[in-house]
Amino acid sequence: MATDSTIKPVPPGLSPAPKHYGVFVTFIAIIGAFSSLVNDMYLPTIPSMMKEFHTTPSMTQMGISMAMAGMGLGSVLWGSASDRYGRKPILIISLIIFVLSTALSLFSQTITFFIICRLFQGLGAGGAMVLSTSIPADVYMGRQLAKLMAIMGAVNGVAPALGPVLGGFMADWVGWRGIFVVLLAIGVGMTFWTTHYNETLPPQRRLKASSLADYIKAYRSLFTNGRFMIYVTIKAVAIGLLYAYISSAPFIIQSHYGFNAMAFGLIFGGNALAMSVGSWLALRFKVLKQAMVVGCVGMFVFAVAEAFVMWNEVEFALYELCAIPMLLFSGMIFSSANTLSMEVGREEAGTASAILSVVKYAFAAVVSPLVGLGNMFHSTAIAFVAVTSVALILAWRASKLTSLADMERSK
Repeated sequence: MATDSTIKPVPPGLSPAPKHYGVFVTFIAIIGAFSSLVNDMYLPTIPSMMKEFHTTPSMTQMGISMAMAGMGLGSVLWGSASDRYGRKPILIISLIIFVLSTALSLFSQTITFFIICRLFQGLGAGGAMVLSTSIPADVYMGRQLAKLMAIMGAVNGVAPALGPVLGGFMADWVGWRGIFVVLLAIGVGMTFWTTHYNETLPPQRRLKASSLADYIKAYRSLFTNGRFMIYVTIKAVAIGLLYAYISSAPFIIQSHYGFNAMAFGLIFGGNALAMSVGSWLALRFKVLKQAMVVGCVGMFVFAVAEAFVMWNEVEFALYELCAIPMLLFSGMIFSSANTLSMEVGREEAGTASAILSVVKYAFAAVVSPLVGLGNMFHSTAIAFVAVTSVALILAWRASKLTSLADMERSK
């Protein structure tokens, strides 16, 4: 959403770009980090919550699962609705739901009530998450859009690492309720901030949908678009690798290699920064599709190397030397595949962003539990090779696609 228009001519199909670019980027980065804020900040408090609510570990972890389910549902609901009714009102509604559910969760006396609140909290956060991708596509294209997506890739790399660290510092002082008060304040602040932004999707560019069939048609048109789905699936596969790493890393680094929680946080955070570097490296390529293909090849090579290291359970230095470039190349995919997907789906950016979110979370939900089967070193090694092999095949197919000048070339 743009605060003001510039004096430069606006390209066809775009809304006026924001006058204060830095403020706009900050706004997009914060709403893009909502998915991480919702889950990652309170992770260190889960053991104490289990004791407070006198429940089991699985019931306590249901709070995470329900929030993820809510975000997936919210992506579908809010993405399409924003194509029909505009970005601003939908973002405000989703943020209000987030604020109300977060406030109610503070009064939880049972784990069941808390889990229900988490579902609606995820539902509201899903609106912020999906619109953080569709709003930039309303005002930018080509390399300008790629630059903003690189920033989003950096945020997506740093936020999952910083969330548990910040939550860990707060946990002993204020507990999970104190962390949720912080989330509530962020939600209220972003709701107020959103009311001061101008709409980026004017009525003449909105989806003319009057029934459920119209929304289904919009989804079908993108799901049957081969180019769009290749880019979306490549992004989802890279996310699958990331979640396989996230799911296994605490056990491998702490339980096997013997690092304490603080050391793990520093290692995990440093590796997450590698993804941020990769997102920026993608901008060095004049053709974004080349950056995505190179990212897939590099991710595959180092994932295979990492799989060899894990299968043989060799020293930590080799594990880390493979993990850093593997995550760096995945970061290249995050920004390039995101940009290419949104360029193809520009006409229904909200729906396109919803599909991106749903597919990546579905892939992550399938891959994450697999790393815990049997020997974690072996199962994680197999998952790494499997998902990156899919990425490599899709990258080969993407390289055969004819270029779209306004999507691939330097602006």
